[in-house]
Amino acid sequence: MRVNRSILPPGRIGLAVSGGSDSVALAFLLTKGGNKKNAAERFVILHVDHGLREESKEEFTFVKSLAKRLGVPFKGIHAKVIRKGGESLEMAARRVRLSFFSDCMKNLKLDAIATGHHMDDVAETFIMRLKRVSISNIREKSQVGDIRFVRPLLGCRDEELKTYLRKYSETWREDASNDDTSIERNKVRHEIIPYLERNLDVNIVKHLYRLSLIQASLNTRENSLVTQDDNEC
Repeated sequence: MRVNRSILPPGRIGLAVSGGSDSVALAFLLTKGGNKKNAAERFVILHVDHGLREESKEEFTFVKSLAKRLGVPFKGIHAKVIRKGGESLEMAARRVRLSFFSDCMKNLKLDAIATGHHMDDVAETFIMRLKRVSISNIREKSQVGDIRFVRPLLGCRDEELKTYLRKYSETWREDASNDDTSIERNKVRHEIIPYLERNLDVNIVKHLYRLSLIQASLNTRENSLVTQDDNEC
């Protein structure tokens, strides 16, 4: 499992933790090692309860308790997501999330916010972008307004992160909406990629990840490191 800690800036970092396995693994992987004092000074766990599901308040409590166990500060909000104009519910939730992250960058004096995106996310996004005749993808570093994102887990598979948590008997929260295959990303995750792994190449996710790295290096020569993917935060 490859965790790229080298992309982390030297200052204070917010950890975007939803309660899912990827973000919980992120919190453990980045805060483990060293003493609790150093972790408390370097990291702060960030969480947004969008209030869109019944279980979201329980997830808020779970993440807050996780922060206490890890000995790091916690900053969370119970948000009210209201759509504006032609926004979808997902777009509105993302806007609320970005506003919260922006406030945290300023008020908590953060140098970056780390997310739990991993290799499977990269492969899924790559496939989804093909129909738009675009292969821009999730990157290890990106800037959205005044928010600097870093993604140290892109070299890890989703199952690797879950195996890591199981090894230490750690739990996480599953969002039931992730099983809804009427949502494009979920269809790619649960149907298209498994089909490609069975019938084309068992390592298709790794191949797509490597291809995205090549594409990103080419784009970097021409563009700034800004990712526009809806799933980036």
